[in-house]
Amino acid sequence: MDNTYRIHVVHADAPAGPVRLRVLLVHHEPWWDQTMLLPSDPGFFLQVLREAADGDAGRPRGPLAGEVGEAQLLDAAFVRANAHRFVADVERVAVRHHPVDDALAEFYRNAYDTLDHLYYAGTFNGRYRPGEHGALEERLVQAEYDVRPTDSRWTQTLRAGQCWGTRAWGPITQAEASVRLGWMLWDDDPEGAAAAFRHAIELEHGDPYAKVEARLHLDALLTGQDQYAVQDQGPEAPLELALRLHSEGHEAEARAAYAQAVSRGDCSVGGVFLGGASVIAEARRRAGMESPAEYGHRLAQAGDLSRAAAELRRIYDDGSARVAAFALALCEGAFDRADEISGGSLEGDLAGTWMGQFAMDLAFVHARAGHTDTARRLADLADEGLNSGPFLHALASGSARPAELAVEMGTALVDKIVNPAWDDGIEAIVDVARVHLPELAVYACRAQAACESAYGQEENAARWRTRLARLEAAGPLH
Repeated sequence: MDNTYRIHVVHADAPAGPVRLRVLLVHHEPWWDQTMLLPSDPGFFLQVLREAADGDAGRPRGPLAGEVGEAQLLDAAFVRANAHRFVADVERVAVRHHPVDDALAEFYRNAYDTLDHLYYAGTFNGRYRPGEHGALEERLVQAEYDVRPTDSRWTQTLRAGQCWGTRAWGPITQAEASVRLGWMLWDDDPEGAAAAFRHAIELEHGDPYAKVEARLHLDALLTGQDQYAVQDQGPEAPLELALRLHSEGHEAEARAAYAQAVSRGDCSVGGVFLGGASVIAEARRRAGMESPAEYGHRLAQAGDLSRAAAELRRIYDDGSARVAAFALALCEGAFDRADEISGGSLEGDLAGTWMGQFAMDLAFVHARAGHTDTARRLADLADEGLNSGPFLHALASGSARPAELAVEMGTALVDKIVNPAWDDGIEAIVDVARVHLPELAVYACRAQAACESAYGQEENAARWRTRLARLEAAGPLH
């Protein structure tokens, strides 16, 4: 995971002595190895010292930037072999909030966006506000270190009070660093790039999302594509990777690839955005993989809320974790909290569309479990107004099961939105339902034809009756 650590310079005034640095863990996941949360080796601090002298993002330029290149810092072998040339000794002198208890893990999960904003608040860019950010930082896992350089030149840019979000990597973020290295070496050193991607894939404790990035980039590199290919590709490649990893038993990576595939889905029917519905349907058909709502609900029931949140943030990424927070609230049955997050409406933007899709998917999860009241409440939340999108997404993704319930909910939706002045909603229902639930398509055509006729619009009614006859003659489309 990127954006993992922050640095504070506690003191740096001893000419030949150590500098004291505070390292704060900005993001945390409960399944990370507790012994690896905080750095302890000179390699991490070599990266920090070099970053503090790189001349970027308002930071000063210092001698260390000329001694170590950016690509070298991303190379784990180089860092391990050369850290001693610049960092003579590292001593951890204080630790707070470690190991992480359940309450702190919950704080990290629920404050994800707030902490992500904190990561970017530094003294070099003028965004750090001690009064605003200090109390927040006090709650984080952190440690202080005395770092003794081999030469005072390596710390000459440091001043007490400086702070910033660092890109220095540690044991839990080494895979991300290797992916960045591979991307950097792509054109000039393709063999080195391939080695970097393979290193990320083979790491025992590597983040599964970073490993998936490495696999996708390696495939693109080896097939002669340019380095932007992975960013530009649709859902097909990550979906195939998810299915392969699932069949091989690499479930964490399979879900990571699945999340990327769903997030890249962009299908629409009749002007209704269905996003990754076809990806969800294909993964279910070929491998029985759970939908985002099924997976999130199961993990929430097992108490593994943080893992559910991690996937939801990846799938529904609009630059914030708001949709994931909304979805997680629904998984916990916290409707008031979900309403507060959504602002009381699921209409108007992409985030609202995603929220509606998740709510409808979850409605069918509860309906299949016999939780009728919860299912109806979720369905009502999802299709507020004249919004057919969430139900159509559930149909297209295969989440609208069992069929009897889907017909019941679909006919209620048709009855609500049928209108002689605007038939786009019924058009979209027919286009999707004729493939996935033909009897609903027939019902929708018949209802729209009757509505048009009741308002004296016989030409429109005839058009809908013609379409109805074609549907009845064609039968199910598969």
